[in-house]
Amino acid sequence: MTLAKEAGVDKKAAKAALLEHNDDYDAALAKLRADAPGADEGGASSAAAALEELAVSQNCHVSIVRKELGDGETYPAYGDTLFVEYTGTLEDGAEFDSSFNPARGKHTPFTFRVGMGKVIRGWDEAFMKMSVGERALIFVPPAMGYGAAGAPPKVPPNATLKFDVTLLSITRQVSCVGGGSGHGGAQRKTHEYNAVAKQLLGQAPPAELDLKMPDEREPMPLTSEMPR
Repeated sequence: MTLAKEAGVDKKAAKAALLEHNDDYDAALAKLRADAPGADEGGASSAAAALEELAVSQNCHVSIVRKELGDGETYPAYGDTLFVEYTGTLEDGAEFDSSFNPARGKHTPFTFRVGMGKVIRGWDEAFMKMSVGERALIFVPPAMGYGAAGAPPKVPPNATLKFDVTLLSITRQVSCVGGGSGHGGAQRKTHEYNAVAKQLLGQAPPAELDLKMPDEREPMPLTSEMPR
């Protein structure tokens, strides 16, 4: 079904709504329904609710403005350790956190395991979309940062955060049964676990499996509670 038919408008109005909302079909549809002439009170309420729901969903994703391109090939995978430099500021430009070390006069790379909740959600989402060498501005909405509580005294409630970040390098996660054949050697295969279990239980003869323990790392300081 086309947007014009679903919203009950002509093609010109549908096209204008899509242009206004950068080809976002759901946003255009919600707007057309909210603006529909003769809509009853219930319809207007539904349209308003749709717009509010859309606004909330759109506020749950980070925005990335690329300042310098990376290699375009080396991207993080879940559990990889990232080495980054960053400076975090509020909307008024006030700096609340940075990897810059005044004593050394330069940044000290900060490390964390991506996708594992060691940092604010906005970071986990944004860095998965960056390649090595890339520098970008990351805009993190409250829902992906410190939320309604904020992180006093540095971050106020419902604060949108801006980070100037650079992804320096990536150390791939190593499977506990060897490198495997997944992305960056990090994907753990069910059949590998089954094979190890059978060997340990004496249900299968020993095979050439590298029984490595998972990589142990210290918890990273930049957590969902407060970057320090």
